[in-house]
Amino acid sequence: METPDPAGVKKINWRQFGKHWIVVFILAVLAAFIIWGMLQAGPWIRKFQDWRAARALQNGLEKLYRDDKYGGKTPEETFDMFIAALEKGDVELASKYFVLEKQESWLKTLREYKNKALLSSLIVELKNNRNSWQKSEEITNGTAVFRYDYVVETPFVEEFPLGNGKTQKLTHPAGKFSAEIIFRKNNYSSIWKIDVL
Repeated sequence: METPDPAGVKKINWRQFGKHWIVVFILAVLAAFIIWGMLQAGPWIRKFQDWRAARALQNGLEKLYRDDKYGGKTPEETFDMFIAALEKGDVELASKYFVLEKQESWLKTLREYKNKALLSSLIVELKNNRNSWQKSEEITNGTAVFRYDYVVETPFVEEFPLGNGKTQKLTHPAGKFSAEIIFRKNNYSSIWKIDVL
């Protein structure tokens, strides 16, 4: 950058000095552009990663649905299979008649019913519901809804096991009530699953 002159005084070579700062400036602009690009690409990279994770999850769920063989060709057949499993005390099998995303929570609940010797009363209630239900809506979009009425003669408080040692107390007033059982068709294997009980 500096060149000595014959008198011993160093002179600045402005051409070389300018070239040096131009290179530094270009490198700084390039670094700023790279940082800006990385900041702009970050959300797109995250979206791509989220998309890949969702796709992997979807492929895994599709495989589970394709491999699912627990259920009947009609909602009624599935419900009868569910009750038969409960009558045998096989709560693991009974939980498999629910839609896949609810099987784990229903397994916990049914285990609680079994541990507290409440399965027989549940079976009687389910059979009564089955005998009185009416299809309240036509089967559309792979969903079937069955409505049933029940009468509570005397108000009472009932404690339902929820799983993990937790329970929920429900107060039943006297009167006539309606409820629904909803089934959903597994389109991959054409079997019906219990969605809402």
